[in-house]
Amino acid sequence: MLTITHPHNVPVPNRLTWALALLLMLPMGACSDGSDDSGSDDASESPTATGPSVDVPAGVTLTEPGATLDLGQPASVVYDAGPQRASVLTVTVRKVVAGSMRQDFQNFVLGRSELKSTPYYVTATVRNAGPGKLGRATVPLYGFDSTNTYFPASPIVGDLDVCAGGPLPESFGPKATEQTCQVFLVGKGATLDAVELRPVEGFEPIRWPVPDSTSSGA
Repeated sequence: MLTITHPHNVPVPNRLTWALALLLMLPMGACSDGSDDSGSDDASESPTATGPSVDVPAGVTLTEPGATLDLGQPASVVYDAGPQRASVLTVTVRKVVAGSMRQDFQNFVLGRSELKSTPYYVTATVRNAGPGKLGRATVPLYGFDSTNTYFPASPIVGDLDVCAGGPLPESFGPKATEQTCQVFLVGKGATLDAVELRPVEGFEPIRWPVPDSTSSGA
């Protein structure tokens, strides 16, 4: 049986809001994870003033906190994924598509409120510019909806053909690149207004506004 939890909505900017954890009863494959991979990269001495102190690799310029970008424009930030796991991450949000709970989640058991929500599928390219290792790390993308709340992607265990997301691969050392799809569930009557990059707590998010032309169905 599918289990869905409902944490309460919390106004921005104090805390995260709700995320729906979708668990599929069928014996399907879960999101992959494992151990980190090692790697090396030439870096210049360019410590950042935001987040943990790391050497920003040569040729990489950090994006200004609070920047607003168009879809397809990359953002580079220092990502603190845990103790001894800080690195420069370059994220490019490429596409946002509104889907259908009834059509896309036919193999999931959903309640009435879940059926009235809207799934948004966010496709992004993620590159570890170095110098750290980020295997198994969560992609630090968040949804921001029309109720002025932000929330993490919904973790999905099972097969969702239209959007296979999850954490970064178990081997994600410097120079590794991955295309990912993250699922953001928005409640009835609300819309996804932007996708935000929040690499560390207290960071002023970098935003990709969602175009008004975002279509339904994926």
